[in-house]
Amino acid sequence: MGETKSLVPRVVREVAIGHALFSTKDPEEWKSRSEDLGELCAEVWHDDLPERDRAWAAAHRESFRKWVDDPGPNGIEPVPSESALRGSHGHIPRAFTPPWPMLLAAVERAFIAFVDAFEEAPASDSEQAAAGAASRLHRTYLWRILSSDDTAEQHRPGMLRAFQRGFRHALRGAPSSMKRPIPPMLEPPWYWGAGLPEYPGPSAARERALRAARDQALRAPPVPGDRHGWLTRQKELRDLYASAWRDDVPEEDREWAQAVRDCCAWHVNRRRRDAIARSAYESYLQSSGGVFDGAPARPWSNLSHHASEPWRAFADRVEDAPDGESEIETAEAAAREYWDTLYREAPPWNSDPDQAHWLAAVRAARSKAQADDGPPERAR
Repeated sequence: MGETKSLVPRVVREVAIGHALFSTKDPEEWKSRSEDLGELCAEVWHDDLPERDRAWAAAHRESFRKWVDDPGPNGIEPVPSESALRGSHGHIPRAFTPPWPMLLAAVERAFIAFVDAFEEAPASDSEQAAAGAASRLHRTYLWRILSSDDTAEQHRPGMLRAFQRGFRHALRGAPSSMKRPIPPMLEPPWYWGAGLPEYPGPSAARERALRAARDQALRAPPVPGDRHGWLTRQKELRDLYASAWRDDVPEEDREWAQAVRDCCAWHVNRRRRDAIARSAYESYLQSSGGVFDGAPARPWSNLSHHASEPWRAFADRVEDAPDGESEIETAEAAAREYWDTLYREAPPWNSDPDQAHWLAAVRAARSKAQADDGPPERAR
């Protein structure tokens, strides 16, 4: 569910990342999961974590503090004015870049979380279980690759760059394109509820009951004359979702209502963001004669998520360009963001033969964003 991962308990996300890291031998997958892990690690310093995540975050802060709090971890002495994030849990210097040992510690914690999730040990054996998990970690393919002097250098730069990118982006927060307010939606996206926790409160309980009745009716043979019952349940659900957008949501329903609103906003804004990214990509190809990075390019609809995501990052940088930044400066920064999403160094801008194509992409992205004409939503 992409950015809706914030609705999922962070320990569950950590388990999923651990599983993904240690169940593949694909270096590209390692880099992608390392970015997710970097984002998760930065979030432990957020002040607005849900109650369910706070104990988890406190344990991680204690584990990572030696790198963040150590004066000059990257050759600098942090001062308050340089903080990228300040809160009750301390500050992270703006110039802080997570080092390789911090990534290794995060990978180890993700593996142990993954093991703990599937192998419940008696409380009296917790120390023995932890020792056993650590022993198993050292025998895994990934850990042997990362801890070997002969092979680590092949994978270290890409994984570390990805981890640092995720950490940096979590401190920066979501791009403005994903924080735009939307009108109330009376039907959440089709994937609402999948894999999410059971929220507390009477509205969440009522929603579960209505959805269960609807799902049961869909699985059962058609019943003549039951259309009225179907329409009644659908109206009750729409009324319930409408209540999530009210200003006077009762205290016991607020967590559920916020989750509904967040999921809907992410869905609408993601579709608009996709449209802007596609416009930028297609304008680049129109300018370049259909060539990208020295090879014939595929249509947008044929791009994988891995290939299209850098264009979303490009579009975000265009929309979030600082006031007063020239068009050529925005193109350079957005192109750099594109390559950084692929964990690659951007070609030197002054000698980049594709400058004109990047500029065409910037102009198209701006035109699309200003027109605010992303894919139309269903009537609400």
